[in-house]
Amino acid sequence: MAPRTVVSSSDGAAMTVADFQANPMFIPTKLKKLLENQFIAEALLRNAGANVSGIFTYNEGDPTFLLDDIDDLAEFSEIPVSAAARGIPKVVFSTKKGKGIRVTLDMIRKNQIDDVNKQITALKNSFIRANDRQIKMLFNSIPSFPVSTAWDVANSRPRRDIADGIFEIASAAPTIDEGGSEDEGYEFAADTIVINPALKPILLDNDDLLKVYQGNIADKNIAYVGALPESISGLRIIESRSWPKDKVLLLERQTIGFYGDARPLTFTELYAEGNGPNGGPRETWRSDATQERGAALDQPKAGLWLTGVTTP
Repeated sequence: MAPRTVVSSSDGAAMTVADFQANPMFIPTKLKKLLENQFIAEALLRNAGANVSGIFTYNEGDPTFLLDDIDDLAEFSEIPVSAAARGIPKVVFSTKKGKGIRVTLDMIRKNQIDDVNKQITALKNSFIRANDRQIKMLFNSIPSFPVSTAWDVANSRPRRDIADGIFEIASAAPTIDEGGSEDEGYEFAADTIVINPALKPILLDNDDLLKVYQGNIADKNIAYVGALPESISGLRIIESRSWPKDKVLLLERQTIGFYGDARPLTFTELYAEGNGPNGGPRETWRSDATQERGAALDQPKAGLWLTGVTTP
């Protein structure tokens, strides 16, 4: 048999729904690949590791200096010992989430491959949205700072607003009652900005950003290129469709908080829902996706919402 030349994705052997049923690991393998590196928690928070109990204890707002200053020492004097202060002790519990999708005998007989692919895509999107919503609610507890003028209004200054936000995060410090001192800060440095993709057209048409691209870098003008750069004011840009459209988040990534899995994202192979032939009495096969994750912000002042970035 002569070999076939494959020059496009449609030239190979076509998958059928019967192939999904005959290869029960196909759907979970595809889902796992589609969901790799898609959760915003994994981009913004540090991984605290597995915790099968699902109970995460932590301290919120740990000062970053010792309780005592460094001492001047005379010769032969004993070196004193100090300790670090602790923030407010807290606990967070993991939450189990899950959903399954079905393949029916009719889908197999009629080869309704599009219906199966739509379910796979919908499950992927729903898992991403559920995770992003959970993290968005978590970030509602951090401080906020209004921008000078909405970014969709003439003469707005997003670069100045972002710089002000960076300054606020860098200036964050524990109070005396929290174990701090008058010249002590948390030493945070914002490195990330999180936006809803709907804000991109507004930023691409903002004069305050466009004026940066003049002279010998005019060919990199974001209006000319048609895309935002990888960073703004030194902050890496991360997008989330679950994020609000009227504010953006500045933060020091990973420092601000953590996530941990009591059960990592897991997919079952395609299995019959009932006993007997043809998938049981319902004539269906299913694949389930489950995850149990906890997350918390142990340094909430390492982040800041810039609010009012769009007009009401």
